[in-house]
Amino acid sequence: MPLILAPSFDDHTREQVEAHLERVRIRRIAAVVEYQQGRLNKLGNEANTLEGKLNRTYNQLEKAIMRLDDEIAKIEVYLNNCQNLKNELGLVNARIELAKG
Repeated sequence: MPLILAPSFDDHTREQVEAHLERVRIRRIAAVVEYQQGRLNKLGNEANTLEGKLNRTYNQLEKAIMRLDDEIAKIEVYLNNCQNLKNELGLVNARIELAKG
């Protein structure tokens, strides 16, 4: 028995064959549209996920920068204190030299 891969249209009219081909074409177009819509949905979901990750990362960056700003302010206070103490030490050393003198 031979293998039949396609339906036989010998007993159908030309109009019936054309109608069948049109239905097949419409089904294929619908399948392509559905496939493309699925791909677009998947890409949209991926874009939303990446956008969410990006926003969270920006928020973390903002918090880190704010912490750094606080640390820089503390460092400036420490630096000013060190400079004041160094100046005072210089004055004390100068007074010691004058007292020896």
